Formats: sequence, structure tokens, C-alpha cells
Amino acid sequence: MTNSIPFEHERRFVPDAKVLPFDYKKYPMKSILQGYLKDAAGTRLRDESDEDAHTYLQTRKTGSGVSRTEDEHEITKEEFDTMWHDVECSLSKSRYFITWDDIDIEFNVFHGALDGYMQIEVEFDSHDAAVTFTPPSWLGREVTDDKSHGNYALAKHGIPK
Repeated sequence: MTNSIPFEHERRFVPDAKVLPFDYKKYPMKSILQGYLKDAAGTRLRDESDEDAHTYLQTRKTGSGVSRTEDEHEITKEEFDTMWHDVECSLSKSRYFITWDDIDIEFNVFHGALDGYMQIEVEFDSHDAAVTFTPPSWLGREVTDDKSHGNYALAKHGIPK
């Protein structure tokens, strides 16, 4: 994997909220609305907001598993609003940013039709760091390679059985 291509190295987990060693609600949070266009590229639109501002992003990811290419750039609110009309499916979630035992995690709490579903994402600087990471048990069941737990599938089909 070369440095000239933007890659995302990430593992995803479905936690059991009863065994978490922290209260996620005490950490910084962003609200996220994201939708997927009806295009062959699987383009994702995202509105991230916190108390101070909104950030609008357009992203295309390719591949599957721990390491995928990720082409992401900021767009204007007007571009977001125009493209949002072509969204096929969408979801909303609150994302909490937590560092615990030197692990930087993004704790996602989903809303609407996905209410009650939670997912933890752990991002890494490299593919090697991602695959050699030994997750603590409190992270829960790993779903990195289960496409039914990907955001597009969650938006389109709901919570997996």
C-alpha cells in the first residue's frame, strides 16, 4: 500500500454497553447525518455538526476489510443540499471521541430506525497496526468483515439480525 493513495485502516466492533469501562456520554460528540447516492461509486454525503459548526463532506470508499481506499473532501452546504436530493438511503448517529488505555475510539450511537444500535470504530495509522491490534474484550464482537454492519447496509437494511 502506497502513501500516494489515501487509505483508511479501521476495525469495527459491536459493544455491550453494560461492560464498557467508561460513560461515553461524558466525551466530546458530533452529530452525523449521512446518506448514500444512487451512483455506481457508492458516494457518501455527510453533515457533521457540533456546538460550533457544520462540516459537509463527500466520500468515496473502495475495497473491504481492514484497509480501504478513501477519497474524502469537504463540500459546501449548497453542494450538500443539491446532492442530498439523490440520496438512496441515510442514517443519523452521535459520535463520541474517546481515548481509553491509549486507544482512540469513535463510539457511534445510532438514531431513528437504528435506535439502540451502537458501534465502535478504531482507526489506525497503518494496515500492520490494524491487523496486529489485540482488542480488549470490552470492545465487543468484531464486525469489520461483516458487510451487514457497514454504514451503507445499516442505512439501507436496518440492524442486522
